[in-house]
Amino acid sequence: MPSRYRRDYPRLKAEVVARIERGETLRAICASSGGPAETTVRAWARTDAAFGEALTAARRRATWRRLYAFDEAKAAAFLARARAGEPVNALIGQPGMPSRATYVYWNRTQGAFAEATFALRQRRDGQLSERGRGRRRVFDPRLADRIVARLWTGARQGLRLEDILTADPELPCWETMMRWRREQPDFDAAVLTVVAAKRAMTKPVPEARVEAVSDHIATGGSFHSLSRMAGGPSMGALRRWMRDPHFAAEVATACDWRDEWCRDQIEEAALRTPPGPIRQMERALGPLKRRFARLGRRPSKPLYPSRRGA
Repeated sequence: MPSRYRRDYPRLKAEVVARIERGETLRAICASSGGPAETTVRAWARTDAAFGEALTAARRRATWRRLYAFDEAKAAAFLARARAGEPVNALIGQPGMPSRATYVYWNRTQGAFAEATFALRQRRDGQLSERGRGRRRVFDPRLADRIVARLWTGARQGLRLEDILTADPELPCWETMMRWRREQPDFDAAVLTVVAAKRAMTKPVPEARVEAVSDHIATGGSFHSLSRMAGGPSMGALRRWMRDPHFAAEVATACDWRDEWCRDQIEEAALRTPPGPIRQMERALGPLKRRFARLGRRPSKPLYPSRRGA
């Protein structure tokens, strides 16, 4: 049965290509009155090479026009809202506004639009510069002395520098205070002195902790093995506790007891080993001697120089 579109093939094909190029979808064209079926148009594209190429080219032109074609009304609305104070990045992509790719393409190809957006960027940069100069706080010796004094008093109470700055609204923020330290070497030296003194002030280690650590070391343990036990203190905590003279003295005594214990273990193993070749004796005593050498590295009291003087 011949197709009812046979006589209207040229007109229908040309109309489909034109409407596709204007931005209409194939489904909308075929759904309109008098239009061919969607399967018919796809069959035309498969059997007619010229029509298929024209349809593909029309779709490319429609996509380009939809994405990049300059729209004076859309550009005017975009510039009006941007001049009224709305951020450009917030406008891009909104309904009725250009997309990011369209905005970039218009700036490259449309001179008037590029000049308008350049003026908007200059106005924004000027506002940001004025706002930054207004918020930039110059060095105030009075506030610097207050920060150092609060650091001295807060060191005894365990307060951090961030807590001191946020507690007083007149004091600068953290970034401003760090800039003051870079700009004023005397102020930076005073802050470092207080921080070093705060590190030197340590609370005494509880006696229960001292006894637990000493017992573990005296029976052949070490800081490393204690820190790996469930519920044991970390290596950082043990090193901090070494600042306590009483804790450091007890650890040193426990290390002496551990050395004596290791020597006793080696002596007992030597007595239990029957006389024989040297290799057999070394095989029996080697693990104990290696353990004694490993445990011979005693924990020492750490030194805490200033960061910049280290």
